[in-house]
Amino acid sequence: MGCLNTDDTFISPCVKYTLFFWNFLCWMIGGGFIGAGIWAFIEKNKYHGITSLDDALQNVSIAFVVLILIGITIFIVSLCGCIGALRENVLLLKIYYYIMIIIFLFLIGLAVATFVLKDKVNDFLKHKVLKDSLITKYQDDRDDQAVIDWVQENFECCGVQSYKDWNKNQYYNCSSTLLTNSLRCSVPHSCCRVQDTYKSGMTNILCGRNVLNTSGDLSLIYTQGCVDAILSLVFSAKNLPVVGGVCIGILLPMLVGIFLARMLEGQILDQKTRWQYQG
Repeated sequence: MGCLNTDDTFISPCVKYTLFFWNFLCWMIGGGFIGAGIWAFIEKNKYHGITSLDDALQNVSIAFVVLILIGITIFIVSLCGCIGALRENVLLLKIYYYIMIIIFLFLIGLAVATFVLKDKVNDFLKHKVLKDSLITKYQDDRDDQAVIDWVQENFECCGVQSYKDWNKNQYYNCSSTLLTNSLRCSVPHSCCRVQDTYKSGMTNILCGRNVLNTSGDLSLIYTQGCVDAILSLVFSAKNLPVVGGVCIGILLPMLVGIFLARMLEGQILDQKTRWQYQG
């Protein structure tokens, strides 16, 4: 069976099965996202000893929700593509490529808006999303803590807007009334330029001690906020080719999927017309 149409059918096996196997791969990826999100949600609740559904829902992390929603979207859309291609179903193919077009245009619009409205996006992330959620939950939520530590260490930054954001955390606030709080007026160890360790290899969590106080030594920590650090890295001239490559890597397969679905739809309709004519 070749890739070209034969005298018996207008439908190209190459178009049909390329679309099928591509969407089957995406379908498995979507299922993996859903499974990973549910597994992480269950494991987090086990770690915190949560057994009731109400408490579990109150403890849900936005990261799990986003991961599961992305997985569900990929799962459903790619399932339409799989069945539509395999069963030569025009309706499912239409649903598939219309949703793909909507997602494609949304991603293009999001990318353009992020680039054009960079300053507004910056302010929104700083004041509306991150500072009042991630900073305040640090020490209380181990998942958020791990993410923040990774970002601060790898992007060499501290806090959302600046290192002073840690005054919003009840453990690091200089006015903290918590008893025996050794973290008062400090920042997390991931803000430190040099990750001090004890002889036993344990991280010195007090390497940023008293930096929120005027008596602290700011040379020991990163002072730039993480939003500025990340955006400056993403929009720097040397990294634009990488960012462009990532965007193309995401958008080009979507365009190919839309093109193949439209092509297969046309071939199916041509075949139906032939059958009607012959009948």
